[in-house]
Amino acid sequence: MFIKLIPVKKNTDSAVYLVQGYRDQNNKVKHRKVKYYGFLSDLEKQDPNILEKLKVEAKNTPNEIFTQELSVGLNLLQTKTNQKRLLNYGYLFLEAIYKQLNISDFVTNYKQQKSFKYDLDNILKLLVYSRALNPESKKKTFEHKGNYFFELKDFDLKDIYRSLDELTALKDDLMIHLNDTLTQQGLRDATLVFYDVTNYYFESDETDGFREPGVSKENRTTGIVQMGLFIDNNGLPITYELFPGNTNDLSTMRPILEKIKKQFNLGNLTIVADKGNNSAANLAMIDRYGDHYIISQRIRNRGNKYSNIVLDQEDYIYNQDKTFKYKLVEFEKEVKLEDDTVIYLQEHLMCFWSKDEELYQRTKRGALEERIERYIQEPSLLNASNAFGIKKYFKKIKVDSKTGAVLKGKDKYVFNEEKYERDLALDGYYTIVTNNLELDPMEIIKHYRQLSKIEEAFKVTKSDLEGRPIYVWKESHIKGHFLTCYLALLLYRVLQIKLGRKYPVHQIKEAMNTANTVHLDKGIYLMVDQEGLIRDLEKIFNVSFNYDFMTIEDLKRNLKKL
Repeated sequence: MFIKLIPVKKNTDSAVYLVQGYRDQNNKVKHRKVKYYGFLSDLEKQDPNILEKLKVEAKNTPNEIFTQELSVGLNLLQTKTNQKRLLNYGYLFLEAIYKQLNISDFVTNYKQQKSFKYDLDNILKLLVYSRALNPESKKKTFEHKGNYFFELKDFDLKDIYRSLDELTALKDDLMIHLNDTLTQQGLRDATLVFYDVTNYYFESDETDGFREPGVSKENRTTGIVQMGLFIDNNGLPITYELFPGNTNDLSTMRPILEKIKKQFNLGNLTIVADKGNNSAANLAMIDRYGDHYIISQRIRNRGNKYSNIVLDQEDYIYNQDKTFKYKLVEFEKEVKLEDDTVIYLQEHLMCFWSKDEELYQRTKRGALEERIERYIQEPSLLNASNAFGIKKYFKKIKVDSKTGAVLKGKDKYVFNEEKYERDLALDGYYTIVTNNLELDPMEIIKHYRQLSKIEEAFKVTKSDLEGRPIYVWKESHIKGHFLTCYLALLLYRVLQIKLGRKYPVHQIKEAMNTANTVHLDKGIYLMVDQEGLIRDLEKIFNVSFNYDFMTIEDLKRNLKKL
């Protein structure tokens, strides 16, 4: 045992610890702090010879009582720190990106045109940083606003709810500002853009024309809202729109794309989307803008002509081990627009088959076949709600109950074996359609597979940012809530780029949540141990919080660098 003095950075004072030397499992000498005594200056005021006395005491302290001393020391330190609030400073790395994107300047300019008194920028920071680090209700967020190192100007809970109305009003202009800023800073990559739709649910069962029941991604029966989102090739969100929960996915792309083409200077786009957004109207709109699309397309339920093209084995190219094949078919699609104008789209239909996908679909089909056999034996069961996914394989005809002749009489379900066998033959096949006739087949597949970027963005928003369930109910408040979720996602995405895309969002979130400090006294802060990822962030932003103690001056000096 020995006494160790740890200087407080750029301060003549030192922290005094009792330290034990020991060997780890690899026989390497290590040191661990056993007891914290306080600052040397404070100890010497009580006893000028305290340091020498502590050294003698440490020398005579046997290792056998290490466990007891460690417990006492940690308890003393815990008692001291628990009397004061842990202040998070990990949010400062989010603040650095917030500043980089000039969001404060935009919000301040907006406020100057309005008459409200509260500081909208400070409230927005609180809502965004809390959503990113510790997602809670608006009420809880307000109650915990003192958990951050920055000092917020005074505002009350009502101001937070009022601010959501203002955030809704400024959203479109802020999207334009952010896009311009990201473009100027070289962060926007619109060589490929991805579109998808998801929905978010509420705890309340109430509906009001905006919160409406719909096809919930999470099988919820409460009201939902739909969100359509565009992101770029860097994974950075471009813009989004919210729609009533009963809005069909197919109708969401058009209004958002029209905004992007009118308000964002992104040039010609290649839009990647899944089959849920594949409608003739959407494809025609993209084509008329002079843009390209790469969109998956349903095979089943499109008629025999289409599936015959897919199943025709001529021109398919196999890989070496015969587990994958593809072909490219030139296609002309006739599209009738809303004004009855007819246009023709020149497309390449990319057909491909995967052995793994066929095995996966056949495995799922095993349970389906058992159910079909049961319904063949007992057709009356088809009237039950649990026949979803089965009825498409049964034709409803009128038969004479005595002779069986298809004339008139009671309705009867007959198994459509031809349709079932055709669906069985299509297992493992997928199609992608594009109007870019110059693309190589492998490029088409490569671009489409990157659609996972937007799926991951939705996952972050729902899980890490806890965008749902939604607790506010007023439409403008709901829209304001989602703007804070959008901004939190954007800040994280820029951080990921700066970190070389080495870390997922949940790891960055966990690390920033460990970056805490405790104000002891005399402007001295105890720096709580942080995760190693914080060291990477410090290098990127040229700051350092890697000390046992820091003065308020040192902290402020680092803040100015961010």
